[in-house]
Amino acid sequence: MKRKTWVIAGVLLAGWVIVLGQPTVFSRKLRSVVARLVTPFVQLGDLIPSVRSRRELAQENRELRAENDRLRQQIQACTETARENLRLRELLNLPALRQHKTIAARVIGRDAANWWQSLQLDRGWHDGLTENMAVFNAAGLIGRTVAVTRGESRVLLLLDPGSKVSALLQDSREPGIVTGGKKLTLRYVNRAATIKPGEAVITSGLGGVYPKGLLIGHVETTTLNPETGLYLEATLRPAVDFRRLEEVLVILE
Repeated sequence: MKRKTWVIAGVLLAGWVIVLGQPTVFSRKLRSVVARLVTPFVQLGDLIPSVRSRRELAQENRELRAENDRLRQQIQACTETARENLRLRELLNLPALRQHKTIAARVIGRDAANWWQSLQLDRGWHDGLTENMAVFNAAGLIGRTVAVTRGESRVLLLLDPGSKVSALLQDSREPGIVTGGKKLTLRYVNRAATIKPGEAVITSGLGGVYPKGLLIGHVETTTLNPETGLYLEATLRPAVDFRRLEEVLVILE
């Protein structure tokens, strides 16, 4: 039975081919009908590789974007490391290093409630730090250490109201005391002294905490003390930008 079925199917197929091959109106119409029936399946067959290709391209595009993001992050990390190394080289080339033993430290924290008064360093007594060590950078004096643990230290900034530094006017050599607050103020200067706007104010070296010659700031305005009238006071523009502290040096001895 199966053999007869195949024989009949073969005969019909042969006849079909012969009919389609004849240049008759019927055969042309038949070919047209067959073409319309077959075309959707042919188009579907062409579409499947196209869909697969689009999926592959989308996946490749996602992988390329991810790789691009990784490369951008690596470039950013390298750029930041290069900038940090440059800042550290500037610190290590300071003249103060010729006279004192110092150690570089990174700023790792600031108190949100006392942003202008203190900061935290990644060095502690394990690195040789103790309390009352001067902290500075390439611009000038920053403050002193006030609390030291094994691996960290807290620094009291010059702007803290409790900060007091023995100082000198660099040109006139007149002594005074720089106190912190909303502004740095040079106090107890001889009322007969001549203080020039823009004159540098440096550490005097007295008191045993800050070595002599570290830049504190520059004179902005000068007034006679309103309470006693016995001495001059000068507001100072800090040498250091306290908003942008990242690496510092601590004088060990």
